[in-house]
Amino acid sequence: MNRPAGCGVGLLLVAALAGCTPSPPADAPAGAAASAPPAAAATPDDPARGGTRHGTWARAEGERQGMPITWEYREDYSVAPPRRLPQLVVISQARDVPYVGQSDPTLQQEFTARERQLQAAFGDAAELVAVLDWHQQHDWFFYTDASVTQARVVAALGDLRGRDVRVTLENDAQEFYSTLKKRVDTQP
Repeated sequence: MNRPAGCGVGLLLVAALAGCTPSPPADAPAGAAASAPPAAAATPDDPARGGTRHGTWARAEGERQGMPITWEYREDYSVAPPRRLPQLVVISQARDVPYVGQSDPTLQQEFTARERQLQAAFGDAAELVAVLDWHQQHDWFFYTDASVTQARVVAALGDLRGRDVRVTLENDAQEFYSTLKKRVDTQP
């Protein structure tokens, strides 16, 4: 569904970031900023997925409406000068079991496979900038050019076997990412 400017689902979800704090690496001293561990040390909590995600990734965790919320996001995505990827595409997959901070290896493998499927289908037309786990949703946030349409996303996803997946496209001018970074960078 296309949404008019100003009705950003992405910005509404960033509002959920209140209370999230970046997670330091396991071997970091107290108070250190989050960063991706080396590929050999990939864990379920590794936002860079052992180096399979492009760029430098961080993880922020918190609580919203009494439930855990986790953001994984690109720390090094550049929004200035304006890039050629002004459209925000949010792909939401419903979870069968609410996210309560658990790490379900089978579900994580499914999400990882779906993410790779999307990235391969979009190629250079998109960049993954954030992933959200909260309540019964798992969301991927991509910046894309105009060639990425709802039909292209649906075609990229292939057989969903009854999964509840929603696709939202919005003109964003990278406002979502700027807001996300400001919220995370100002957390204690």
